[in-house]
Amino acid sequence: MILSVTSLKGGVGKSTISQNLAVCFAHAGYKVCIFDVDTNQSAIHWSGFRPDDSPAIPVFGQPDGIELSKNVKLINRDYEIVIIDGTPSLNKITSKIILLADLLLIPIIPSGLDIWATTHFLDRYRDAVVEKEKHIPAYFLMNQFQPNTNLAKEVKEVLEDTEIPVLANSLKSRTAYREAVIKGLGVVEYKDEKAKAELVNVFNELTQIIKKL
Repeated sequence: MILSVTSLKGGVGKSTISQNLAVCFAHAGYKVCIFDVDTNQSAIHWSGFRPDDSPAIPVFGQPDGIELSKNVKLINRDYEIVIIDGTPSLNKITSKIILLADLLLIPIIPSGLDIWATTHFLDRYRDAVVEKEKHIPAYFLMNQFQPNTNLAKEVKEVLEDTEIPVLANSLKSRTAYREAVIKGLGVVEYKDEKAKAELVNVFNELTQIIKKL
């Protein structure tokens, strides 16, 4: 199973979400790895801080995207879950990441800029579906979501009018995500129970989707 986490905008939490989902999969007993295509190589740095006694999550780096498809498919033979931590870009790498996905997860922060980027992403997604000649299951994930604000509600309404559904569960803006990452941890291994609960809810929703694919 190849789970691609990508968008066309930076700062939406792709790497943090990739790392935290990988930790959830690892604790659930899955053999999981991360393929880091982000130019910042955040997942690579994160893995360097990961404690030796934590569940193993290998991270493979390939920021240039060369031979991406071949290498991901090779790695996918040895792992139950391969999470691609995508790069925010309009170039061909984004199309490759979408085409490789058995399931596509698109983090989005409630903002006007994110909605603008999403319209371009949808064009890229539709082109990929045509090229693959097959539906690519995809979901939006609301990150740093404050449900009581008008902006958050408006953004969610816009997304719900697209062909890509929005996950029922979302993630809020919490210090725990930033603190856990510098320790090489996921929030389910950290001390913030609220962050842990919301991440587990997202993970459980995704696993139910995966079971149906």
